[in-house]
Amino acid sequence: MKLVKNIVFAGLVFGLFLLAQSCEKTPQNTQTDFKQDMAVVSDAQFPQQFANQFILTFFKSIYDSTLINTGLSKIDSAKVMLNHVPDTLEIQVEYWYESENNHWHHYDGNGHFRMGTFTYVMDTTFLTSTTGSCSILVNKLFYFDSLPTNIQNISIEKTGLSDAGNQTFKATFNNMVMSGTYTGKKTRTFSATFNYELFKDASTPYSSPDDYFLFTGNIEGNTNSDYTFNITISDTNRYKIDYNCRYTIEGKSNVTISGGPVFFGNILLDYITEDGCDNFYQITFPEMFSTKSHIE
Repeated sequence: MKLVKNIVFAGLVFGLFLLAQSCEKTPQNTQTDFKQDMAVVSDAQFPQQFANQFILTFFKSIYDSTLINTGLSKIDSAKVMLNHVPDTLEIQVEYWYESENNHWHHYDGNGHFRMGTFTYVMDTTFLTSTTGSCSILVNKLFYFDSLPTNIQNISIEKTGLSDAGNQTFKATFNNMVMSGTYTGKKTRTFSATFNYELFKDASTPYSSPDDYFLFTGNIEGNTNSDYTFNITISDTNRYKIDYNCRYTIEGKSNVTISGGPVFFGNILLDYITEDGCDNFYQITFPEMFSTKSHIE
């Protein structure tokens, strides 16, 4: 009987010890942590939005019938001018009109505000060739949603034709900096390499509402809350951008976040096509849960 009492007492003491150890542990993966990481995922999409809008303006410009035929057009609410100089083709995109100094920025019709002037510089055969390179010149300080943005380290390259016969491009954004300029906002930095395949409406050589592109690649950097992120878009889950929609409307990517009290690897970001152009995506945290969100 005494032996049984000793065994019960020992078990009770061991159980209390385990309970005490458990109570000492800091709760992990709280609702606040998930909300914070979701906010970081959303914030990481911002430079991707910039990259997408920048390249989409480029596509619209080089295939715009009005610009090619008259040398002057309005694209994404910007004044766009085509200039021919010896051995060079220049497309100047101007979001800042000298006669409108009272307007610090222009709404681009794609959910963002832009200000400044930059020029795509390419050789004269770029529009008709399947290969070639394009450099970017900045004439004035450029702003994207009130953030001074370094766009001097962007290059665009025509890389040939895909197996389906579509023109392919490569865009590289090196050491991009978006400087925080108002209370509570810090500087964003990022680098990205995207490979695009352009699907054009076969009925016209010019830009069409039926055009769209798919792209893969990688974007990494720091958010304005000092988290680091990495987004990888694979060949099998390419993102889709439609000329009729300013958002990504299809595709999956893996996201890694670090730098905070809780960080995750291999978060799945899945854009949901049934929502059309509402910019919804599904965020799935590994082995935990998924939730539906969107970028404002």
